Amino acid sequence: MKFEALILSQVWASMHEKGVIPTVFEQPVHRDDWRGLGDVSNVARHKYGVSVAADESCRDLMDIQKLMEENLVDVINIKLSKFGVLGILEIVEMVKKSGLELMIDSVAETRLATGVAGHLAAGLGCFRYVNISAPSLLSEDPVVGGYEVAGSKYKFVNSRGQGGFLKWDIFSWCY
Repeated sequence: MKFEALILSQVWASMHEKGVIPTVFEQPVHRDDWRGLGDVSNVARHKYGVSVAADESCRDLMDIQKLMEENLVDVINIKLSKFGVLGILEIVEMVKKSGLELMIDSVAETRLATGVAGHLAAGLGCFRYVNISAPSLLSEDPVVGGYEVAGSKYKFVNSRGQGGFLKWDIFSWCY
């Protein structure tokens, strides 16, 4: 067993003792450590029943193809800012045929960008995991309107576009 998988076993044993059971374990190894990713996934999957998601290892369609062909993970995590709408649609078609799960995630984005990702996920209906919480990390929310977040619940508005607009007054330093 590789070092990463051994450490993972110890971490999971400790979490289980405390009654903590993760739902998904995201990118537990370096993005280029394909073998380690497979080893950790096998331990997580078979010993603990927990899915592993590839995130940083998903840099392009060739990476995603490799992850699927070699059965290295259970979940493919994709980001709108990394692949764009058309890229996501292509990835969704690839992954749906493979039987793997999909996760949509965000980086350091406002609710304008994550709102588009959320609407895309809701419209496609094929994402098992949705994590568009990046705007909560901003010191000030530059968006008025748009979707609302309460804990793990996302509430989308039924309005033109996505319902969110930039608060231009906070950008007064730009002009």
